[in-house]
Amino acid sequence: MLVFTGDINLTDWYFNVGFGIGTRIANGFDPFRKLNRNAYDLWVGNFEGVASNVTDKVGYDGEVFRVQPRVLQNLNHFDVYGLANNHVMQHGKEAYQQTFDAICGYGSKCFGANWQRSVVMNHQGKMVSFTGMCLRVDDFTDEPSYWYNPEYKEIEIELKTLPVGAFKVLYVHWGNEYINRPSSAQKKFAHWLIDAGFDLIIGMHPHVLQGYEEYNGKYIFYSLGNFVFEMAWEPTKIGAIVKFDLDTKQPSVEYIHIENDATPVVVEESKIPIEWRFDFLNEVLKKEDNSEQYHAEISKNYATYRKANHRYIVNNMIKHPILGKELLKDFIQRRFLKK
Repeated sequence: MLVFTGDINLTDWYFNVGFGIGTRIANGFDPFRKLNRNAYDLWVGNFEGVASNVTDKVGYDGEVFRVQPRVLQNLNHFDVYGLANNHVMQHGKEAYQQTFDAICGYGSKCFGANWQRSVVMNHQGKMVSFTGMCLRVDDFTDEPSYWYNPEYKEIEIELKTLPVGAFKVLYVHWGNEYINRPSSAQKKFAHWLIDAGFDLIIGMHPHVLQGYEEYNGKYIFYSLGNFVFEMAWEPTKIGAIVKFDLDTKQPSVEYIHIENDATPVVVEESKIPIEWRFDFLNEVLKKEDNSEQYHAEISKNYATYRKANHRYIVNNMIKHPILGKELLKDFIQRRFLKK
């Protein structure tokens, strides 16, 4: 069985440096401890963070979304990680290379780098390829070391490098954050990717669940939401695990809820609000939006997300005064000094 999850961040981030998931892992915490993982399954995740001893940032920014590689060495890692997303370059090219080397050094396979866009493995007696790309704007570099925003022709060329007969999986970082469906243009592109030769598409980046569809006998999961991520807005704590059987070519889904310590826990569908269940999301997926309506909803949801973050920040500033000082300094620099 192939098992796919959403975004995985194993580092402290902007609002909890010094006491976030990265710090807790360094102290022996295992966010994967409640997962029921069968040794015969192949687990695949999107590694959205940096594991390096170096950074091209200074001060507070140098601690965000980064852990020392040794911090992750004791985790029971997934079998395969995608490394093409808009945070893996947050600390520069050398840090990205260290991240790739560290994760591969722990026994996992990696894909999505410019020098290794795809990886091919044997599973269930069949060849499976995993290809990674990112279609999101990277705020941290003009020259990503991962496969970024490829032209259609580049995608066709990459597909031709994969073994004939391999089951071809695309892990793609795309779409808009905090909205429950892709844009109409994104759906058209997804259909083209299937027509081009991919057998299964697993989408990342929105940080919330989006629906899935069957197109020409192949499945497209537009977003599996978060899997290990510390975000305050409740919809960002809901994600999914997709299990795909290579014999039947059929998927099954499980819901997860991320606990306050960032641990993903499988839950019954009845525990998930109706508006975040796939039955609802798959109906929403059929909706054709005009651009103005779609982006207005993104703005509305982002404002709600930010309000939840503000409450989280205030609570953390009270509990951790040193963090409060750093956040205030960072706010002044960004808002008034434009750094």
